[in-house]
Amino acid sequence: MHLQDYRSFFQPEDFRALVAAYNAAWRHLSTKDTIPFERMPALKKNLVQIILASACNGKRDVDQLREIALRGVLGGSAYPK
Repeated sequence: MHLQDYRSFFQPEDFRALVAAYNAAWRHLSTKDTIPFERMPALKKNLVQIILASACNGKRDVDQLREIALRGVLGGSAYPK
C-alpha cells in the first residue's frame, strides 16, 4: 500500500498535507534504532492506513496527522508530546 495510489481521491493541497505528514512520521520513526528492518514495510503500511483513515474523517493538518499516525503505530502513551 502506497500513499501515491490515493492521490486522485484528494485535492492537490490536501494530498500534499498527507504526504508531508507521512514523511514527518517516517522521519521520526526511522531515527529509532529499535525498529527491526523486517518490520519497516508493515510500519510504513500502517502509517499510510492511519493517515488515510484520518484524512477520510476530515483531518488535513500535517502536525495533527503526524501525531495521529505516530500514536497509532507506537501506542497512545509511547509517543511523547
